[in-house]
Amino acid sequence: MTDILDNAVRHLFLLRRHVLQTLDKALALHGLSHGTYKYLYALYIEDRRSQQAIADRLGDDKGAATRALTRLEDQGLIRREPHPDDKRVVVVSLTSAGNALRQEIVAAVTEASLSMTSGLDANDAATFTTLLAKAVSHINPPEQP
Repeated sequence: MTDILDNAVRHLFLLRRHVLQTLDKALALHGLSHGTYKYLYALYIEDRRSQQAIADRLGDDKGAATRALTRLEDQGLIRREPHPDDKRVVVVSLTSAGNALRQEIVAAVTEASLSMTSGLDANDAATFTTLLAKAVSHINPPEQP
């Protein structure tokens, strides 16, 4: 029987909560959250993508994508335009303000990442990161934030 207080699932939930709180705290300085950050991240990897392609890649439904992208658009970080050849498709692109936030967002994500391993020595931290990547390699697309 699994020990309810000492198992991988519980530890992952605790770690997830800690990382999201750390990330949200750092991103809040820029008016962002982990929910909006992942859309900027996707656009940093490949700008000018359809709204549906981004949502599919992130595993979000249309409603979640619309809400997050509306927040980013209201902040002037992205713009949405109809595709020139297919007006049913919405193309999302970064604005200059969205691009300007890139380094600060990378720093916030780095801070959250480091907070996961702050209690580990360098070798254990590297092993932990390798094992996490290996564990999720078959379930998450490579760009998933």
